[in-house]
Amino acid sequence: MTSDIASPIDTSLIDIVKVTKTYPPDIMALDDVSMSVGHGEMVFLTGVSGAGKTTLLKLLCFLERPTMGLIEMNKKDISKLSGHDLQKMRQHIGVAYQDFRLLPKQTVYQNIALAMEVRYETPKDIKQRVLELLANLGLADKIHTPTGKLSRGEQQRVSIARACANKPPLILADEPTGNLDPAATALVMNLLKRLNEDGTTIIIATHDQSIYQKSDHRLINLENGKLQEIIKVNFDL
Repeated sequence: MTSDIASPIDTSLIDIVKVTKTYPPDIMALDDVSMSVGHGEMVFLTGVSGAGKTTLLKLLCFLERPTMGLIEMNKKDISKLSGHDLQKMRQHIGVAYQDFRLLPKQTVYQNIALAMEVRYETPKDIKQRVLELLANLGLADKIHTPTGKLSRGEQQRVSIARACANKPPLILADEPTGNLDPAATALVMNLLKRLNEDGTTIIIATHDQSIYQKSDHRLINLENGKLQEIIKVNFDL
């Protein structure tokens, strides 16, 4: 067992070096974590609730800052980013949150389109991309439905579509299949697999063994805030 898990890909997108994260009064969510993730990797981050998976994703999307240690993206220390530079970096990360963070009174289309509008994409490109994503995720008939009226499984898929909308180089997905049946899970994983094959780096925090049991992507386990092991399995979705 080791807490220093290196990427098998030479050129890393993410480097995490001896990162510790504590919350008041003395809760240690991450303990001396070191790992790297290469450009174009898909990585599964596993562990029981409270192991530190969500905290690690929050650090990577700048919702939290490490108490100690270094996090670099493309060799840039993210703790030194602020203002315009930080906002620019955030635009290159798509995040599917465990609590979805949708606008409940806005339609499915509006929620996904918003991610592209802030990038000043054209209305034509936005419409084409939203329709494509909804078709891939089995939600084409929900396009004009307010997200607050959707089931949790449907909301989860909208959150995933929004994270993927701009085809970002990095996607962070926190329990992306947690509310889904096997058919919807397959739709989500097929979409993420295609994006990964096109070069997107994807980190998935999950309890769902079905999505990585037959995968040859890296499987990283967190236990009590520490990285424990890496397991190789065969990929066959």
